[in-house]
Amino acid sequence: MNTPAPDSRFSGLAVRAISGLVLAPLMVTIIVAGGFWFIGLMVLSSLVALYEWYGFSKTGPHAMAVLLLGVVYLCVSYSSYVWLRFGFEAGAWLALTVVLCVWASDTGAYFAGKFVGGPKMCPVLSPKKTWAGLAGSVLSCALMLEILLQISPRFAPLINTETGFPPDRAWWGVLLVGAVLGVIGQFGDLFISFFKRRAHLKDTGHIIPGHGGLLDRIDALLLVAPIFLLIYMVCLP
Repeated sequence: MNTPAPDSRFSGLAVRAISGLVLAPLMVTIIVAGGFWFIGLMVLSSLVALYEWYGFSKTGPHAMAVLLLGVVYLCVSYSSYVWLRFGFEAGAWLALTVVLCVWASDTGAYFAGKFVGGPKMCPVLSPKKTWAGLAGSVLSCALMLEILLQISPRFAPLINTETGFPPDRAWWGVLLVGAVLGVIGQFGDLFISFFKRRAHLKDTGHIIPGHGGLLDRIDALLLVAPIFLLIYMVCLP
C-alpha cells in the first residue's frame, strides 16, 4: 500500500491557492471595467459552463430533460448577474459584493470542513461537506460583508440605511444576510453535486487547476446571483 506524503494534504491547497491568486484579480478587474470585457467573460464562461453541463447530462436517464434544466438554470443565473452589473447605478459594487461573498463563503466552508470536520451534512451528494463547513461558510460570508461595509458602503448597497434593511446596518442584519447567502451557496454546491453523482463524476471538468471544472468553481455563485438580485430588488425603497 502506498502511503501519502505528509504534506500531500496541502499540495492540493497550494494549487488551489495559486489558481485563485491568478484568476481573482483578473475577474475583479473585468467586473469593474464592465463593457465589452464583462460581456465577453459572461459569454465565454456561459459556453464553458453549458459544455460541462452537457458532459454530465448525457449520462443516465432523462438526458434531454436534464440538459434543458441546465440551459434554463444557466440562463437565469447568468442573466441575473448581468442585470446586477448593468441594471443599477452601483452595479459594479453589487456584482463585486456577490463574487467576494461567495468566494469568502467557499473559502470558509473549505477550511472549516478540512480542519474542523465533524458530522457530514449530505454524504450522499457531497461526502466532504460538513456542518462545520456550513458554519464556516455563513460566518465567512458575514465577515466579508462587514469588511466591505467598513471599506465603503457602496461595496454593499444592500446593507445600508437607504434601503432600510437592516436598520442602521445592525450587526444582526449583516449576519442575517451572510447566513442567507452562505446557506444558498451551499445549496448551489449541492445542486451541482447531485448531477455529478448522477453521472458518477468527481468534477465537472479540469479547466481550473485545483478546482476542477468551471461549474465546480461557480456552483454557489449560480444560485446566489438570482437570489441576491431578488433580495436587493425587494429591499429597494
